[in-house]
Amino acid sequence: MKRYPSIHVATWFLARLVPEGERDALVGDLVEEHALRAATTSSSAALRWSLQQVCASVPPLLWARLRRAAWIAALGVALLAYIAVGVVEWIVNRTIPSPPGTGTIVNMLLALLVPFPMVALIAYVAARFSPRAPIMLGAIMLVMVTLMTLTSAERIPTWYRIAYFLVGPAAAFIGGALRSAAVKKTNGLGT
Repeated sequence: MKRYPSIHVATWFLARLVPEGERDALVGDLVEEHALRAATTSSSAALRWSLQQVCASVPPLLWARLRRAAWIAALGVALLAYIAVGVVEWIVNRTIPSPPGTGTIVNMLLALLVPFPMVALIAYVAARFSPRAPIMLGAIMLVMVTLMTLTSAERIPTWYRIAYFLVGPAAAFIGGALRSAAVKKTNGLGT
């Protein structure tokens, strides 16, 4: 089939939005109809029609592509869960009294352990919306803890830094694993 250079860019763009299995048929139909219209009317009228078809097709095709991209939904859920984790940590930090400028080992342990079940619960709930969200939440927490560690001038014991790297992401992964186990049990797949 002859490819018309005047619609090459439009068909290339359209092809990027269509799933691979449907791409050749859709682009082929557009090029074929363009050729028929160019033969019966003018090439400029055929090009105008083709561009109108592409422009009308882009919004629904783009929306369908975004809906198929499950990672976007998972990332959105994970970001909302991360905000919820931040709120929980803020509440915990406000309710556990600590003398200004000091951090006792007990306070540090409480600051690590009290949010743990809350983060697991948040990850569990996030997994109800998107099974990938707890993994993304754990990754986001790991990245943020790394950034905070690298940019912080606070004097914090090494054990606390290491524990902070492990506790938050572990709670997120555990919450996701608990949700996955609950789903398997409910579906009769559990042992």
